[in-house]
Amino acid sequence: MKYLVALLLIALTGCSTVVPVKVKFPEAPAEILIGCPDLDKVEQGTKELSKTLEVVVKNYSKYHECRIKVEAWNEWYKANKEIFESLNK
Repeated sequence: MKYLVALLLIALTGCSTVVPVKVKFPEAPAEILIGCPDLDKVEQGTKELSKTLEVVVKNYSKYHECRIKVEAWNEWYKANKEIFESLNK
């Protein structure tokens, strides 16, 4: 009888239906991990206002593209962190 109870306990503990699940935080998209480009510089000795303005306009657009990427990253991170935390409650 003792052996039967021991065998029954071993069988029941080995047939557990609980499966441990490990949730990992999602990886960041590769396009977000790319850094912002360096800004252009006006050549020394440039006296033409149009050349200076051209560099300023290029830098302005580079800045705004980078800002959009950073905002997208922040939105992605916030949304995925909320999902991760809701799954791990």
